[in-house]
Amino acid sequence: MSHEHYFLGSSTSSGFVTPIGELLRDTDNTVYIFKGTAGSGKSTLMKKISEAFTDKPQEIYHCSADPYSLDAVYLPESKALIIDGTAPHCIDPVYPKAVESIVDLGAYIETSKLRSARKEIVSLTDEYSGCHKRCRLCLGAVSSVIEDIEVSARSALNTEKLSSFTDKFIKRIIPKKDSKCEGRVCRKQRAAITMNGYSSYIPENGRIYLLTDDNIVAAAAFLCDAAAKITRKGYDVFISECYLSTDRFIEHLIIPELEICFITSNCINSLSLESFEKHISFRRFYRSDLLTGNDALRQRIKFGKKACAEFLKESAAALIDAKTIHDKIEEHYIAAADFDGLNRLAYKLISDIKSLG
Repeated sequence: MSHEHYFLGSSTSSGFVTPIGELLRDTDNTVYIFKGTAGSGKSTLMKKISEAFTDKPQEIYHCSADPYSLDAVYLPESKALIIDGTAPHCIDPVYPKAVESIVDLGAYIETSKLRSARKEIVSLTDEYSGCHKRCRLCLGAVSSVIEDIEVSARSALNTEKLSSFTDKFIKRIIPKKDSKCEGRVCRKQRAAITMNGYSSYIPENGRIYLLTDDNIVAAAAFLCDAAAKITRKGYDVFISECYLSTDRFIEHLIIPELEICFITSNCINSLSLESFEKHISFRRFYRSDLLTGNDALRQRIKFGKKACAEFLKESAAALIDAKTIHDKIEEHYIAAADFDGLNRLAYKLISDIKSLG
């Protein structure tokens, strides 16, 4: 069974941002909120639960700072969401026990073993927080640079030509639907800044239309317009927004029912795909006399792209340092963990989820 992979959210200059609220607001879901420190077994438990349902469709939500770690698993058939509710994605029950239950992994940590290492844990934790602060500062610079690129590029955008293309293109590839109901827009985060750089989860199946636009705004305007036109035709769309821009824009768009994927490659993500249905370059939607003929504007955009790449590299470096420190903190908590108790908890949770149907 193929699984869909997403990030729970992304770090930004103002902190962690996530669209998971859409799943949390669905009161038909049963939500298990894990609370616990680094090394308390949150990600390991999620992986065990996921492995117990490998034959079922799943949405796997990775940690943006460390993509090898999990932040959530959603089982649509059981309508069960297992999620890390510890900072930075602080989640608390709204309908305790009726919808959400807190799973306290701190109960499986022996406190006395940690108190003997108190000074080192405090020092490491403060250092860890400092790395994330450095990351946020770099991302603040990224946001400023992206905003300047967008302002510059927008001044050269041929909106009339782009609008005409979007209208004709969507009419050509999106079939009519009998339903009179409008589709809905769901937010699923496919891209985020990670310790490996700015990363994206690309769908494994479907027809991929690769949109290339180093100047950002033409492809973003296309996807915004396309989302509105597609939902009016009655189809649901899954969008992934770029949180690094002050004005969040759609970076990737999926139409699940049609298995059509619009994936953007720009100066932020620099995506390179080996296989795709069609490549669409958005360079033609900028006025060349303004974009390349205006030397000051061209140099301004060129500088912005270079600065963006450097600040993203520094953001990733801060997350690498944070991961190194996080691993040292984990060592203390792992040494104090009751793994037999955690295994029993895993079995109990898996049994409980199976009982949901």
